[in-house]
Amino acid sequence: MEQVDNEVARRVEQTLDAVDRALERLRHGSYRTCRVCGSPIDDDALARDPLRDSCDAHPELL
Repeated sequence: MEQVDNEVARRVEQTLDAVDRALERLRHGSYRTCRVCGSPIDDDALARDPLRDSCDAHPELL
C-alpha cells in the first residue's frame, strides 16, 4: 500500500509542477508557444491538454 501511495504522490507532484510551469508561461506571455522551436501550439491541442508546452512537431515530448 505504501508503494501505491508513493506512486500517487509522485504523480500528483508531477502534475502540480506542470501546472506551475503553465502558469509561469501564462505570466510571461509564452503559454501558446512551443518551448522547443517557438512555433504556436494549436488551440485544440491546448484545449485537450492545457499543460502542454510543445507543438505537434515534437511528439516525443508529449
